[in-house]
Order: sequence, then C-alpha cells, then structure tokens
Amino acid sequence: MRLRACAAAVSLTLVALVPAPARAASALPFSPMPASAATATDMLLAQNELRYAVGAPTIPADPRLAAAAQAHATYLALNNTGGHYETAGLPGYTGYAPHDRAVAQGFDAAFVSEVATGNSDPIAGVRQLWDAPYHRLGLLHPNAYTVGWGSAASGGGYKVVGDIAYDFGMPTVDVVRSPAAAQSGIPTAWNGYESPSPVPAGTSGPYGYPIMAVWSGGRSVTLRGAAVTADGAAVPIYVAPQQFESDYVVVVPQRPLPVGTIDVRFDITVGGTWSTQEWTFTTAAASAQPATPVSPATPTTPSAASFHSAWMYESAWPTISVGQEATVTLAFKNTGTATWTRGTPTQANLGVNGDDATFSSLGMAVGWPVPDRPAIQDAPVVMPGGITTFTFTVRGVAPGTYALHLRPVIDGITWMEDQGVYVTVAVR
Repeated sequence: MRLRACAAAVSLTLVALVPAPARAASALPFSPMPASAATATDMLLAQNELRYAVGAPTIPADPRLAAAAQAHATYLALNNTGGHYETAGLPGYTGYAPHDRAVAQGFDAAFVSEVATGNSDPIAGVRQLWDAPYHRLGLLHPNAYTVGWGSAASGGGYKVVGDIAYDFGMPTVDVVRSPAAAQSGIPTAWNGYESPSPVPAGTSGPYGYPIMAVWSGGRSVTLRGAAVTADGAAVPIYVAPQQFESDYVVVVPQRPLPVGTIDVRFDITVGGTWSTQEWTFTTAAASAQPATPVSPATPTTPSAASFHSAWMYESAWPTISVGQEATVTLAFKNTGTATWTRGTPTQANLGVNGDDATFSSLGMAVGWPVPDRPAIQDAPVVMPGGITTFTFTVRGVAPGTYALHLRPVIDGITWMEDQGVYVTVAVR
C-alpha cells in the first residue's frame, strides 16, 4: 500500500510516501511544543477538532515534523511558490521532498505525507485542506498518529504546511466517515478546487460537500454501490477514483446539497468482506456554526455546561526500568466559558478515564493527589482560551506496557471532553 501527499489550493500537487517499519509505543519521542509555536499549536487544535468531530482519534504533534513543515512553509514563502518539492540552491532549501525534510529533522520512523496550501490565515488553510477530499483523506486517516504544522506569511496571506505520519499496523478505529453519523452544520457546497480532481473533467462547480469513508489497517476497499438522498429524493453524485491508496471511498454530489437531512449508503467490500455503511448527517446554510462534534452524550447540570477542554500536546511516552521514575506532561486548552482556578471548586484535575485506580494499585503512581487523579492544573488560573499543563510522575513496577487513558475533570461538577487522549508507559 502507498499513500501520497497533496497540497490544497486552486492548483495542487502530489508526492509519494516513503514506507518504514511500524512504530513501537516506546519509539514516540513527542515533547511539548515551544511557547513560540502558538500558530502551529492552533493548527494542530483545528485538525484535532475536525478529527474528533468525525470520530477519528486525536493525534499529538511531533516537534521534528513541525520543524520540517515550518521549514517548507518558509521555503514556499521565500520563493513565492507552492507544492512539495524544493530546489537546491534556492533560499530556505532543506530537502527535495517531504520525506527528505523529515529525515533532516531526525524523523524517519513511519510513512510521511504532506499537505500544503495558501490562505488568508493558517486556520483557514487547515479547514480548506479538510474540505478537499483527497487532502481530508490524510488529515482524518485513522492510522495517522502524529503531525507537524508550519506556516509563513506570504503576499498578504500564509503558506500552510502539514506533515503527517501513519502506522498502518497500529490498533485504531475500524472506519471514519466524514461527514459523520449525526454530525450537523455541514456545508452544503464545495468549490471543487483540488488536483488531481475528484470530479470528471469538463464539469464545473459549485458541487455538493464531498462525502467519504476511510478504513484502517490498509485494507482494500471496493465500492459496489452508493446512494445519497435528501428528503427521500436521490442526489446525483460523482464517484471519485481512488488516487493514492485503496482503503477509502469518496463521492461528490454533482450540485450543492439542500439544507436539511442527508442520508448516505455505501455498499462496499472491505478486505474481501461485503458490508454496508448507512448513516445520516445534517447540512446547514453558509452562515451556520461550524460542524458539531459527534461524541457520546454526557449528562451535565446547567452549571457544568461552561466547562470544556481541548487536548493540545503531550510529552514523550516514557520507557523506564523497574524502579525508575519518569515525569509526563500533557497540555489542555480551556475551551469553555468558565475559568479554571486552582484550589477552588473549579480546579481542573487530570483524571484517569473511568476513575480507574489500577495504576495506583500497582504502585505506579508517584505523588498523585488521589489514586485516579494523576495531577491538578499547573497554572494557578486558566481563563477561557488559556492553556495549562498537567504534570505527573510514574514509576516502573513490572515489565510491560501500560496505557493511561486521561481526560480533564472538574470534580463534583463534570468530566470534560473525552478526546481519546492516552499515554503509554513502557517498563523494561
């Protein structure tokens, strides 16, 4: 299987991925992004919000990929150009292709693809890339496990670059659909700006918003039949050819979708097994709010409605010996309307999902406030929009690999969003 990388704008190009051995949990040297990388952090958050909304696991940044992406964004801006290939001798040259630039930053442990565009601001660039289905493929792929973003000012706008790494052998969700089941606020139209084009030559937009499903594990997917309906009426569609890999399906409505409920059916063969995917989403007028995340309903009280969080980054997954200790750091953004204040009832704590005290029972917890709460917010006060880290220590007690599933909680009020965040501790 081969993936390719692409750049979204009016004119786009493609580059092949370079395969490498599957990763091990202990081979992920993630580290917190520097404070100066606020724009890269915001782009990561934008991608993770889009992934979370369709049920794809959120992913962390890798500083080496971020450095490679930033270097290429700078090259594109300095030379007023686009695409993925660099020319030796030009200003800002750091490597011919995305894989070369990742290797130059010390990252050579997975498939690496690249998306790139130009837009008025970096966040708009991320969302533009998401709207284009061949680019969305890489951004939402269930086997993506880390990413790096970069941007550089250019001609009144920005060059935006994302480098993404994939592991097709890792356990993850079976399939990701976008738009997702029950997702609302989906745009009705798409301008069709993507190359290679997912629609037939000679056609013109605006088209309906592209609909797709991506399966994990590099399995081959064949579309036997597809139907899109709105209020019982069939919506004419184009079936996009599988350009880069064979583990996905994309259809593009021939004209903008109506506002309301859209029903989708894909009859597919996945890895030789016949199956059907059926789901419904809701479109909204152009002035509607962004798409609503799909997540299990969580009972809350009126006073808890203003407490929300978004994962930002985490430190290296530690590999330690029996008896050795390691410190772990995770960062979350306050995306609600209430302030988190340490030492008060609105203090944000980092909880083990499900109030699981197993790790403390094993003796792995070092200085945790309580057995199922590894840490409290490091910052004294976190206003809405602010970011705080949570820092805790673990001890190796027996050889093995231990996964801590974590999410913030305002104890006595509510758990905050479960974004699938976890830390793996390998004990030798």
